[in-house]
Amino acid sequence: MDTASSDVFAMAEKRLAWIGQRQSVLAQNVANANTPGYVARDVRPFADVLASTAQQTDSAGFTQETIGLASPQTVSTAGTSIDGNSVALDEQLEKIAETDTAHQLATNLYKKYVSLFKAAIGRN
Repeated sequence: MDTASSDVFAMAEKRLAWIGQRQSVLAQNVANANTPGYVARDVRPFADVLASTAQQTDSAGFTQETIGLASPQTVSTAGTSIDGNSVALDEQLEKIAETDTAHQLATNLYKKYVSLFKAAIGRN
């Protein structure tokens, strides 16, 4: 089964890469919750990543799609602590739970699509 030619699989891979990057950034925010002057960060919304996905051609003439994940951006929050830290743990934990739910959904859809694909070609 060649999953590289399927738009559904490509979309799932992009979504999972975005989710992985977001979880990493959110974990950094939580780890630095007590670091003076640390500014909370987040990645661009997935819709923006898809909109900026570019087609690039390598030297052999093959087209390669890039995910377009940018470095994390600073998040403006309602306030900062006295030491200049802008990490609000409740906001970060909410975002982590939201991202975990998105990961579960993406992997469940991926698994379901694979099983439907296998059923369609006669493999179970």
